Amino acid sequence: MNNILVLGAGGHGKVVADILTCCGHTVLGFLDDNPALWNTEVMGFPVLGDTEKYQNLDCSGLAMAIGSNKIRRKIVEHLGSPAKSLWINAIHPSAIIARSARIGHGVVLAAQSVVNPDAQIGNFVIINTSATVDHDCKIGDFAHIAPGSHLAGNVIIGQSVLLGVGSQIIPGCTVGDWSVVGAGATVIRNIPENVTAKGTPARW
Repeated sequence: MNNILVLGAGGHGKVVADILTCCGHTVLGFLDDNPALWNTEVMGFPVLGDTEKYQNLDCSGLAMAIGSNKIRRKIVEHLGSPAKSLWINAIHPSAIIARSARIGHGVVLAAQSVVNPDAQIGNFVIINTSATVDHDCKIGDFAHIAPGSHLAGNVIIGQSVLLGVGSQIIPGCTVGDWSVVGAGATVIRNIPENVTAKGTPARW
């Protein structure tokens, strides 16, 4: 697939652009809603304008590259159904995906990430560098599994959850929608919605 536009020209955008080039795709450039970035370059690729500008450019796919769950969701909802057929997944060549895993659209699977058998990954999810999702896990839409995080089997992650760097979750636990698990935390029991859990064991 050629002429991919990367939505988001920040640090995560750099990661996604690199993944796409590693896969042999052509990156047309970045789109970002920050006017200060327009007409600049990131990693040698131009920042061509705001996220709506994709409609005026000859692109064959859109790659979501915004780390914030809230902003990622807001942009997807704003662009709506006209963009739906253009969303692609950015999957690094070193990522390992079991044949029985199910992956949504607009997903990022970064370098050395692992998705094991019968795991279900929702739409616009980020499985970041060296993060692992074990068998039968379910990851809700717009969740972000940060670098080095590890989910044991049968874990359920709600929509728009953020798991911080190096966090880990024991088998069978659930993290409710919009909750945050702090960096390095160990989850050994279910976490409700809309809380921030930190520490080992994780408390909120």
